[in-house]
Amino acid sequence: MKKILLMTFLLLQFSLYSQNTSHWNIGIEFSIDNISFSDDIDGKDYILTEGSSTGYEGIDYNQNNYTLGLTTRHFFGEKLGISSGILYSNKDFTGAYTCVVCNAFTSPTPEIIEQRFLVVPVSIFYSLLPGKLKPILESGFKNNFEIQNNAQGKSKGYFLEAFIEASINYEFTENLIAGIGYNYQTTLTDLYKSDGYNLRTSAFLFQINYALK
Repeated sequence: MKKILLMTFLLLQFSLYSQNTSHWNIGIEFSIDNISFSDDIDGKDYILTEGSSTGYEGIDYNQNNYTLGLTTRHFFGEKLGISSGILYSNKDFTGAYTCVVCNAFTSPTPEIIEQRFLVVPVSIFYSLLPGKLKPILESGFKNNFEIQNNAQGKSKGYFLEAFIEASINYEFTENLIAGIGYNYQTTLTDLYKSDGYNLRTSAFLFQINYALK
C-alpha cells in the first residue's frame, strides 16, 4: 500500500510541475507471457493454498498465458509521461493437489488450474529519443484483481507486481504509433494466504497507440 501511495504522489508531482504541452495516447496491448515460479520443498515447486501443508506440487506454467487490454499514455512534452490501463491476464498452471509436505507416498493426478485477473497498471515512462522512432523505458506496478480461480484452497483475491519494460515505437502517421517490447515483472505480495506467490514473468508485447492531439 505504501508503494502505491508513493507512486501516486510521484505521478501527481509530474502533473503539477510539468511546463510542457501534454497530450494523450490510447491503445491496445497484447503480450505473450512466459511465467516461472520459484518456491520448492524437497526440490519440487509447490504452492500452499490451504493450511500449512495442502496445495499443489509439480507446478508448471507452460500454458498459453497472455495479457490483452486497453492502455493510456499521458505525455508531458516529448519524452516524459505516465501510463495506466485495464488489462485481462490469465496465469494458468498445471499442478497436482496433494499434501506437499507429508512424507506419505502419493501419486496425485496433475490438473490445469485456471487463474484469470483484471490488471490495472500504473507507471512512469521516458522516451530516449524524439522523432518518429522512440525507444521507451517504463517502470511501475501492476494491480492484479482475481476474477476467476479454480484452485482448491483460499486466495486473497489480489496481488501486486512490479515491472520494468523496454520498447521501440514507430510513428507511422501523425496519430498512429506501433511498437514491440519486452516486459519483466515480479510479485511483491502474495495471492494465497498460506504461501509466497513467487511469480516471475517475461513478456514479449505488441502495442498500437492512437494519439489524441
